[in-house]
Amino acid sequence: MIRILTSSAVTLLLASLSTYASAQTLSLGFQESASSWRTVVDGVMGGRSTGRVRTTDEGTLSFTGNLSLENNGGFSQVRTSIDGDQLAGAKGLVMECRGDGRTYSFNVRVSNARMMAGGFEKKFETVANEWVEVELPFEDFRLFSFGRRMRNAPTLQPELIESIGVTLSDKKPGDFALEIRSINRLADAGSKGATGGDAGAGNDLATVAQNAGLTTLLDLVKAAGIKLPKEPVTIFAPTNEAFAKIPEATLKKLLLPESRETLRSILAFHIVPGSQTSAEVLNRRTLPSFGGQPLAIDAAKGRIAGAGIVAVDVAFDGGIVHVIDTVLMPEQRSISKIADENDKLSTLMAAVNSADLARQLERQNGPWTVFAPINSAFAKLPKGTVESLLESSNRKTLTQILGLHVVPGRIAARDLLGKKQVTTLLGQPITLSLKKGKITIGESANLVAADIQAANGVIHLIDTVLLPTESKPQTTAVNENKSGRSTDITAQAILIYDLAIERGVNLFNDGNPEACAAIYEVAVESMLLLSGDRFSDDVRERLAQSRQDTKEASTWRERAWALRRVLDDVYRMLRPKVQRAALQPK
Repeated sequence: MIRILTSSAVTLLLASLSTYASAQTLSLGFQESASSWRTVVDGVMGGRSTGRVRTTDEGTLSFTGNLSLENNGGFSQVRTSIDGDQLAGAKGLVMECRGDGRTYSFNVRVSNARMMAGGFEKKFETVANEWVEVELPFEDFRLFSFGRRMRNAPTLQPELIESIGVTLSDKKPGDFALEIRSINRLADAGSKGATGGDAGAGNDLATVAQNAGLTTLLDLVKAAGIKLPKEPVTIFAPTNEAFAKIPEATLKKLLLPESRETLRSILAFHIVPGSQTSAEVLNRRTLPSFGGQPLAIDAAKGRIAGAGIVAVDVAFDGGIVHVIDTVLMPEQRSISKIADENDKLSTLMAAVNSADLARQLERQNGPWTVFAPINSAFAKLPKGTVESLLESSNRKTLTQILGLHVVPGRIAARDLLGKKQVTTLLGQPITLSLKKGKITIGESANLVAADIQAANGVIHLIDTVLLPTESKPQTTAVNENKSGRSTDITAQAILIYDLAIERGVNLFNDGNPEACAAIYEVAVESMLLLSGDRFSDDVRERLAQSRQDTKEASTWRERAWALRRVLDDVYRMLRPKVQRAALQPK
């Protein structure tokens, strides 16, 4: 609503305001100085628009500049911070301004939903060279982000307002001028505020999600029975529209009891440890998810695992929510399934099936990192080598070779650059280096494709088959001592322990118990895979007990400590055997 004010009306209004200014006038301060106001223009995105703010001799706020549509620009804004407590219980705002006949928008940002390049807004008209009174009821404000209106958005709560401003973005190039004399409360709306709810309502995830219109997500979280850890988390929350893109039949299937684990894995893919602000997220290349698979970050395009960002930094009691426009779907296929469907890996899969390695890897939870030689890599081997390896009599040799291509844990290509070597499933380390801009595995195998994600790990394609060195054991279990136990297998287990503790302790002390727990879990699973029947019953029993120990842990910190106790116990059981073996006569 706009009311044109005559000069006499202005005088009368100002006189009446003076009688209750302390109760109604906001402490914006532009009557004395415009220093608390700042301009934001499209130059941050390469545009050419300008904006200037100053205080006039009459004590009004003057916002002038030029709107340009060059380089996809087209906006100029002036804004200031404000204490939302000044607006608690208000019905809206009323602004007295004089413009140029153009359409502007009044913008509001709130503390629990700071929008990237957006916020709540309401358009208003100006009359050229005329003072007008513009009413801005909070119920008329709509939530926008990246220029798009958010459907099913929460109602603007005045007590949460942290900044206000005015924006010109009417797509009409040219000079503009807006002068503001006052911005005041429109009226009181009672003690319950503009939304009719109690001021200072709960800030739990359910309340925040409900207020943000994320009702489908809430329904799925309830169906999955997900409980967040006590430590802060970051949630990438798909909108209702994002879930609507999924076929209705698929959604209904996910809500069935038999689909609970699948649903949990999907939702866990949207949660990462720690309270990560939008600035922190966009400063990363990947983020570890609770689902195990990492989320790829494209900062240049502002996308998370391919999803667009709708809103950012929505705070709740347990962390931060970022709203996205697409449901993130983790890879459900296993390493062997993905490899089996890749035409470049047909020779490798023939070898894997011959050695029964796929079943062994999938029997263990992983995750695993697989350096997968492509068909042309096997073609480099001497003629007849592949055919010979596939014979049943050479199964042990084939298992050795394949074991040299598998590393416990999920290691992204960028993380390989920070390592000099990794220890394989065979127990033999392989070196890592950067040669001519390419990551080299071993002496001559180059990475030709990286970071192919799978449900139980990650695949990197290489152009050369890795072969065990003659100086290293040629079997997975040799040099048995008098007790029949493999001292080499024991040594490998202790090496796994040492590496896990070295990495895990640092992660735990750096405030990342989730990553620490993941490292320890991989170590335990790797020991289980190594053990077979070659470890004593007490060792195998203690390793197997880890699953029960971690099941009872309610936080990542507790989970990490439970796994650490398992590893320490196993280490104490195995260490004497290694020491005794060292004393055996050669």
